[in-house]
Amino acid sequence: MAIKIASELDIALQKKYHQDLVFNYSEYPTKDHWSFDFLGNEFKSAILDWFPKNKEEKIFFYIHIPFCQELCYFCTCSKSITNEYSRVSEYLKHLHMEIDQLFEFLEKNQIELNVGTVFFGGGSPTILSRDDLVALVRKLRGLFDWSQVEFFTIESDPRRVDEERLIFNHEVCGANRISFGMQDLDPEVQRRVNRVQPIEIFQSILTDRVRACYKEIAFDFLIGQPGQTIETISATCEGVVALKPTLIQLSLMAYKPWVAKYQKRMLAEGPLPDFFERKQLLAVIHEKLQSAGYIRTGFECYSLPGSPMTRAFEAGQAHYGASGHQPGGRVNFLGVGSSSMSNFGQDYYFQNFYDISTYQKCVANGDFPVFRGMKLSDDDKIRQQAAQQIRSYFCLDFENFRLNYGIDFQVYFSAEIELLKPLADDGLLEILPDRVQLTEIGRDFVQRIMNIFDVYDPPEKSMQDRLETVKIAKEQQKIVQEHASK
Repeated sequence: MAIKIASELDIALQKKYHQDLVFNYSEYPTKDHWSFDFLGNEFKSAILDWFPKNKEEKIFFYIHIPFCQELCYFCTCSKSITNEYSRVSEYLKHLHMEIDQLFEFLEKNQIELNVGTVFFGGGSPTILSRDDLVALVRKLRGLFDWSQVEFFTIESDPRRVDEERLIFNHEVCGANRISFGMQDLDPEVQRRVNRVQPIEIFQSILTDRVRACYKEIAFDFLIGQPGQTIETISATCEGVVALKPTLIQLSLMAYKPWVAKYQKRMLAEGPLPDFFERKQLLAVIHEKLQSAGYIRTGFECYSLPGSPMTRAFEAGQAHYGASGHQPGGRVNFLGVGSSSMSNFGQDYYFQNFYDISTYQKCVANGDFPVFRGMKLSDDDKIRQQAAQQIRSYFCLDFENFRLNYGIDFQVYFSAEIELLKPLADDGLLEILPDRVQLTEIGRDFVQRIMNIFDVYDPPEKSMQDRLETVKIAKEQQKIVQEHASK
């Protein structure tokens, strides 16, 4: 394949709109602006406020398993590296306790969950033994009406499962969706990030029998890893197309050595792709996947025509959140386990303690292990919707805001529209009488465009100021954690 060189226009736009620190907006406002005064009692009050008024709302029930057996240098997820299963067993004991506390509180207040999605994430849920996985699933089946669950995902490390285990997860546990951390198929890239998983692993486990069990097979594909070039990305895309996952979730790698110091190891043999090179890598991915029949169903999402994600996108029922692009419209997230996040509609956010020992101590004391959260203002909700529409559908539909929030979009966001005009002049979007529509080239600037609607970290806020916000939040988190651990 001939090497693709970014046009002068492409390079000029990348320079003009580049930001050193960007936000994914899987939640808005972003976590660093949540309150550390929102703890277990506030969590209970929010449940009593929200759930009785939203009985029919579908719930995305998330279970966090924070253990991996090996460290991937690119990872900024909340996890603990261990090969001692006793640590997993101890964690599971407390996870069961948290689930019991939650459902006892719900039952006491006559609240039944209408769960439409169950998602086991990590870390790596594949670290669980078969017996422990079955026990956890059986507990959940006894707590809500499992017949309403349309999607049950178990994130799977391809290095830790085989065909038999994937079939067991479906036939015995009921999983009907898999999410694999594919990330990249190039051997050198894999070596440099300490995640060696040859394509032959995927070929051996994605058999016809396995494919028949699952309605969605998702690959995570990480852009910006060391050693990625146009040639290697092209080869990886060809390998992915041959493996034929139904869904591909792209992600731009976040390099945050102030969060994960081990990420510096990725620089041992040379720098990471810069933002110009990432743009070229994305151009190759777009071309390869679209020519293979994949449809772009979100800023970082490609799916096959028959995929549940494609159907949701076409029906206007797609949503971007902490677990990536998901079908089913607005996701009402209820999470258990360390670091797990909850959001109740557009009204409340909560997050559990990251630190496993603090999490376990809170649960053992009979407390909900929440350390921060937020009640959204009306303005927060409107801006959250703007971020969602841009990220999921590449447009802002003015009528949607009139129907849902009773506002005139062009009046409410008059200042933001002025800020959008230079982007329109540069061909990134069109400002039309009834909507703002991103152009094809503008779709790769989604995060920058969303940032215009962020009043907490607006475009003019410097990287240093943003890092100071992160620093203050981390200091407050430490204080709350130390208090909870006493």
